[in-house]
Amino acid sequence: MEEVIQDTKGLAGLPLFCVLIVVSFLLGQIVLSAQLAVGLALAIGLTVLIRTLYFEQRPAKQKFNSYLTKIDASSFPSLHSMRAGVLSTLLILHVQHLWLGMLFAFCALAVAAARVIQKRHFIHDVIAGLMFGVIIAFVSVKIVSVLL
Repeated sequence: MEEVIQDTKGLAGLPLFCVLIVVSFLLGQIVLSAQLAVGLALAIGLTVLIRTLYFEQRPAKQKFNSYLTKIDASSFPSLHSMRAGVLSTLLILHVQHLWLGMLFAFCALAVAAARVIQKRHFIHDVIAGLMFGVIIAFVSVKIVSVLL
């Protein structure tokens, strides 16, 4: 069961996100690739900003001894959930297919649930992460539409 939870968390992992940016670019989906890249940058930037200004210990407390390890040890908001929100929203907007959209939304919710089950986040951390992720996705669409 732990392996399934780890695999689910990977649906919003940084490696998969980066692979999707590159693959969408190579497939000629330049706008989607740019939206994913902008969304990822905004998600990371917002998370670092919030965690710099507000520190909340994770459910399973994590020690830290530097600025970067303190950012990583902070629970709010969930960056995995935020990336899942960005990714699922952008893919839903891109494919515009009901069943695939429902699958993408389910995957984002599964990532959030896995983070709570693993005691990496509280429920409010993942809810905020998902909400920020959806907002960031729409902001990235707007930014890319202005830039490209």
